[in-house]
Amino acid sequence: MIESLEKDEVDIAIMLTEGAIAAIDKGHDFKIRIPFVISPLIWGVFSSANRVEPLPNGYENAKFAVSRKFSGSHLMSQFLASKYGSNLSDENFVVSQNLKGAIEALETGKADFFLWEKYMTLNLVEERIFNYNGQITAPWPAFVFVSKSDNKLIETEQLKELVDSAVNNFMSWEKDKAVAVISQFYGLRKEDTENWFDEVRYYDGNNYWSDRIMAAQYIMQANDMCDTIHALEDLCEL
Repeated sequence: MIESLEKDEVDIAIMLTEGAIAAIDKGHDFKIRIPFVISPLIWGVFSSANRVEPLPNGYENAKFAVSRKFSGSHLMSQFLASKYGSNLSDENFVVSQNLKGAIEALETGKADFFLWEKYMTLNLVEERIFNYNGQITAPWPAFVFVSKSDNKLIETEQLKELVDSAVNNFMSWEKDKAVAVISQFYGLRKEDTENWFDEVRYYDGNNYWSDRIMAAQYIMQANDMCDTIHALEDLCEL
């Protein structure tokens, strides 16, 4: 997403909130426009179901498969370890590109753990590819719309209207129909999809979200996920 925005391959991207904050903190000239999913993302902590050796005793000795540096899987691994008193370094991370690469890293013993969205990964637990070792919830809105700071192709008010229309259209589906479509498309159990459907909340136009972005920064800095506390106007287009 970061590369696509920098290269002007896309005008607006839907990014994990922690990824957007980390990108701005690393010097990318981006702005958060509005949230998309206001509810937090629940990350599952997974290991290989075929593992023979015991898992490491403590996260400071663990290897984490991550899609990319400063991706959600990377940042949330830091957050998880920090909550249990461990500080991770570059040696703790194995860049695996995608879910397929993470499965391979766990199965070959290159990595011990992998963090990914809980519900979209439970099918791999059912298939005995992953073991589920608990979860951790990111204490901020899950996804935000991000653009370059100077991108005025779509005004924020227009973006709000488009998002509101799309969300209302999706939520107007009968729940049973929506659950069936999502379950089939992603290969999920019906009960897992129902739980996901009940937990997700989309942006409702309320402005309280900006306070949660600032709170996210402080939490991220305290957990070694970003270096600097930026002014709200440097993070968001208000």
